[in-house]
Amino acid sequence: MPPPRVLLLEDDPAVRRFVQLALDSLSVDLVPCATLAEARQALADSAVRLVLTDLTLPDGSGLDLLQWLQGRAQPSDGGCRTVVFSGGIDPAVERRLKALQVWRVLRKPVSVGVLMACVSEALAGLAPQVPPAPPAAAMPRPDPVAEFFGGNRPLYDAYRTACLAQFTQDLDDGDLAARAGDAQALRRVAHNLKSVLTMLGEAQAAQTARDTEEAAVQGATAAVQECWRLLRGRVQALLVVARGRC
Repeated sequence: MPPPRVLLLEDDPAVRRFVQLALDSLSVDLVPCATLAEARQALADSAVRLVLTDLTLPDGSGLDLLQWLQGRAQPSDGGCRTVVFSGGIDPAVERRLKALQVWRVLRKPVSVGVLMACVSEALAGLAPQVPPAPPAAAMPRPDPVAEFFGGNRPLYDAYRTACLAQFTQDLDDGDLAARAGDAQALRRVAHNLKSVLTMLGEAQAAQTARDTEEAAVQGATAAVQECWRLLRGRVQALLVVARGRC
């Protein structure tokens, strides 16, 4: 019997890599997608047992995919569950997710153990038991290896290497958005960096990313430019330190 097919819709390459590493020990066929268009095409190609989706995407919202799935649902689709995997969920969004019959919500950043347990439970068809929300991302995380990677240092190191490789592109994307005054694009960059930096144990940099995201949401042009300058500096410092260790 082929392994169950799991679709992951997430635009951040570092988060996609984290999920791939976390689920590597499970017998699943993971289909990573970066856009709504890719996800819809993948779902049209063949059925899946589980959909993991972020909400903040370059070509829309994960809510769009959930609504699309609900609209095309058939009785034979009863074996497919949906899990929202996001760091930006407020009470209003939670109500919409409930109306869309989302099986579970995982708030970024999430540990390897919680993610694996959620996927295993979804595929096994067990009754959902919502895990407790992780502590606020702004709190200091002295040991990210234990907090998010179940004490698995090689897994953390592999994730960190993938993140460092992606940071250069993140900085380029942020610079482009800042120069263009594109608050929404800059918000997406900061939103992705917020979770990644938290999982790397960089609490101060993660807080700066959060500040940048909030300033972009509020449309505070001067504030978001200053926040991006600070965030850029923190990410650049991480790259400099990493290169110095090579």
